[in-house]
Amino acid sequence: MVLEKDIPKFVEWVGPAFFSYLLGLAVFAVVVGGVAWLVQAVLYGPMAAGDRVYHGAVGLVGDLGRVSWRRVTAMTRLAVKESLRKNVLVALGLFAVVLLFAGWFLDPSSVNPGRLYLGFILTSTNLLVCLVVLVLAAFSLPADIKAKAIQTVTTKPVRTIEIVLGRFLGFSAIGTASLLVMGLAGWAFVVRSVAHEHLLTQEDLEDVAAADGSLAGYRGRTSFRQGHRHWVELGPEGSGRTDVAQGHRHAVRARESADGKRVFEVGPPEGLLEARRPLRGRLTFRDRDGSPSAKGISVGAEWGYRQYIEGSTLAAAIWTFEGIDERDFPDGLPLEMIIRVFRTHKGDIEKGIGGSVRVRNPRTQVETAPFYFTAKEFTIDSIMIPRQVAVTSPEGGTRQVDLFDEIVDRKSEAVGPADAGGGGKGRIEVVLQCLVPAQYFGVAQADFYLLAGNGSFALNYLKSCLGIWFSMLLVAAIGVTFSTFLSGPVAVLATLSVLLVGQVREFLSRWYESLVTGDATIVPGGGPIESLYRIITQVSITLELEETPAVLAMKAVDTLLVSPMRLLAAVFPSLGSLGTGEFVASGFDIPLDLIAEHSLETLGYVLPCIVLGAVFLKAREVAS
Repeated sequence: MVLEKDIPKFVEWVGPAFFSYLLGLAVFAVVVGGVAWLVQAVLYGPMAAGDRVYHGAVGLVGDLGRVSWRRVTAMTRLAVKESLRKNVLVALGLFAVVLLFAGWFLDPSSVNPGRLYLGFILTSTNLLVCLVVLVLAAFSLPADIKAKAIQTVTTKPVRTIEIVLGRFLGFSAIGTASLLVMGLAGWAFVVRSVAHEHLLTQEDLEDVAAADGSLAGYRGRTSFRQGHRHWVELGPEGSGRTDVAQGHRHAVRARESADGKRVFEVGPPEGLLEARRPLRGRLTFRDRDGSPSAKGISVGAEWGYRQYIEGSTLAAAIWTFEGIDERDFPDGLPLEMIIRVFRTHKGDIEKGIGGSVRVRNPRTQVETAPFYFTAKEFTIDSIMIPRQVAVTSPEGGTRQVDLFDEIVDRKSEAVGPADAGGGGKGRIEVVLQCLVPAQYFGVAQADFYLLAGNGSFALNYLKSCLGIWFSMLLVAAIGVTFSTFLSGPVAVLATLSVLLVGQVREFLSRWYESLVTGDATIVPGGGPIESLYRIITQVSITLELEETPAVLAMKAVDTLLVSPMRLLAAVFPSLGSLGTGEFVASGFDIPLDLIAEHSLETLGYVLPCIVLGAVFLKAREVAS
């Protein structure tokens, strides 16, 4: 999966994030207060405007301190009943129709059917839930104001903050109930869709003879199901595993049937619905001469997420893994990898592009013999580094050593001293090289990892639905806020506009970082003026401009232009950053640190929206 930034620990993230939040909230409050004073000054004069803004702020603080949760509960029940009268449950019927006909359009023989089904279900669920809540939140209050039904409420001892909060909680309750139903139905749909069985009989296998003529095992192919079949290599006892096809494999076990014949049982698919817990490392490169390099080679791709290493040279990608504990990996190191291939010529398509992986001690530079493989694009490949590995001695011979005794560095100052019993955490280096001339391997830091364990897919799916729930809460809060002073259709457009700006928040942040640091690989093409210059002069965005005084001045102006855009976009929420469907679809466990960060971020947006909605509703004086 694509992971452009490391996920910080929650305890490291919360302090700076809370400080930035308070600073942004203070600036936002000052701006809102200034705009309110300016509007009042035009209508009533400067002195009266100041008095009105002051008393309004004091009244708002008083209302916040006198919120009655009994009245809020009554407003919540009213919003729920109103939503049910509007036949909001029709959305569940629409979702059922989507599931019924999804099998017609989703190809089970795709490269990774699990990713396909999960991506479709999570996206559909997110879209339907947020759309239903948006319509309810944007149209409910304006309809009550237009019909003057709101006056029945506001003339009673109910504060505006309680009306807004009740509406938000009511619509959120409807969205939560819809999400529960859709989430359960989607989970059942995915599990049922990817489940399949292969048949394997004695006639499908051929004997594999050893060098001495004895039986070494069996080799063959399974039956054809869901657009694929698997190659099988079994031991002489008849057990083994299939190869990887469409992102999964199967375990095979032989048993004797009642009539004395050998029957082969092919297990359920492994690798489609998983929750891998990776241990990731830090990535560095070596150039074609073997010298250290900050980056790999650019092959001209606009997106610089992956860097490339040249084949049949000393170029290498090196990952340094820390925190390696023998007790966590008693059988060896399960290394998993994702590799992209860039071909400068077609070559032998059927043979594929070969590569090698070596494991090295970062302190002593003792390294294992290479583990050879053929790159498998668009799927996760794995190599098991065993406990006993072969290393090359200075004299040119090889010897067998224990992985944790000589390869894992447990004496470095970076990892601390070893345990008294010889244990302790250490670090290693994994070296990747491409072996085919004029071909390239493309990798990113998150593409190589050690499999530290597997979590529960059902729990991981639930955590992904929690991300959808956070998005739904944001949509409800923003929609209710705009509905306090705008008509229904305009409130929908305003909410969508805010969410659309939030979707480019991360891009603007990376764009600004690229302009400030001068690193064009983050976002190629420069700022608006530089982009216009490149269009006129027909210079590719992947080419560096000569640093003349005019170009430097152009870059400086671009930085000044992008700075306010970046600051403004930072205020808007990003539903894309709250989504965790990519983790589930790619088979990775969603870290709890990320869930905690998203929950606080959602709360940080919801609370000001409710307060702001109460201010707008009070300013309308709907009960007058």
